[in-house]
Amino acid sequence: MPSYKVPEKSAFDSEGAQPASKSEAARFNAFTLKKLQAAIKKDPEINLAEQFPMGYQERLMAKKTEIERPPKKSKAQLEAEEDIRLSLRPSDPAEIVFPLSDAVANLLAPSQTAGSANGLSQRLIEILASSEIIWKAPFAGQKSVFKCSADIVIKAIRNMEDYTEYTALQYLERHTSNIPVPRPLGLVRMGRYSLLFMSYMQSVPLGDVWQTLDSCQKSSLSKQLNSILEDLRTLPYTEGTPLGGVGGEGCKDLRRHVRVSETTITSLEEFETFMYSSPHPGGGVFVKFLRRLSPSTNGHSGPRIVFTHGDIRPDNIMVELVDNNYMVSGILDWEYSGFYPDYIESVRCTNCLSPYEEDDWFLYLPECVSPDIYAQWWLLDRVRETRVV
Repeated sequence: MPSYKVPEKSAFDSEGAQPASKSEAARFNAFTLKKLQAAIKKDPEINLAEQFPMGYQERLMAKKTEIERPPKKSKAQLEAEEDIRLSLRPSDPAEIVFPLSDAVANLLAPSQTAGSANGLSQRLIEILASSEIIWKAPFAGQKSVFKCSADIVIKAIRNMEDYTEYTALQYLERHTSNIPVPRPLGLVRMGRYSLLFMSYMQSVPLGDVWQTLDSCQKSSLSKQLNSILEDLRTLPYTEGTPLGGVGGEGCKDLRRHVRVSETTITSLEEFETFMYSSPHPGGGVFVKFLRRLSPSTNGHSGPRIVFTHGDIRPDNIMVELVDNNYMVSGILDWEYSGFYPDYIESVRCTNCLSPYEEDDWFLYLPECVSPDIYAQWWLLDRVRETRVV
């Protein structure tokens, strides 16, 4: 009798199964094949053309162009995403970008590896390993804060593009004593990571307690914060000097994603041009129409240039309980700070305000940055954000 060679299994077996690593298009074909096989089993003479899924060809082509699913991450990769320390290596070169304070230098000094080529990197890893994590970003592998002594914290940031936060803290330390901010204690660059040393503020974020407060307590905190921001906004701006970060880091636009100006901006007109620029700026007539609505082009006095925090929200405001009353004890996260038109703080502190908002924080915004004062600028920016950016 004739011999038959058993055919090798194709990508799809009799049950329509296929390796889990196949593409979306392959999985779609597997489903289709399984459906056809079931139809033939039921009726061997069936018209197969009528059994194909509706729009089969178009759907298959669409799936062929879909981006493949990323490979599964290893356990080590997942752990590193939750703890930034697992990504640091002793072989990563460490460079002191801003001088270390005496307290930080003493913290780094005791090490058996101080004399080795990578002694500083090894010592930093040792310190972080024994430190307490006191804050993690939603993607903890990108940004976390560690308490490494009673008075010192390290803010570790992956791929930090500029030093706006640190230069702002240096500027505030030199020019004012009324603004409660962490003291800058040094900055080290280690491979892809920037390690900002700052003084520890013994208090809790306002966001942790806001919902437990009554209206009187909320009003009190709003007034306290208003006084602090008013002091901040009195810091003198020198006409003609660059807007944005005080270290020359440029202006930042935080709507939808962070954009940084590519050229130096020294005037309100240049700043507005930057705010209206984007990869998809909208039609030229529409942009010109919106710019004509700016208060400064309609006979109103233009905005002042003031020092701006840029991200005022409960999680960046520290409070402490004093005689059963919460007091503002500090303001954190100055990476979006600098000299900007005075209405920008009002715009930025409502970046997260949605039409379905239930958090009443937005009803207690400090008076000096409230949209009540900058209503026209605020409304114009909302239109600009939804139609231009």
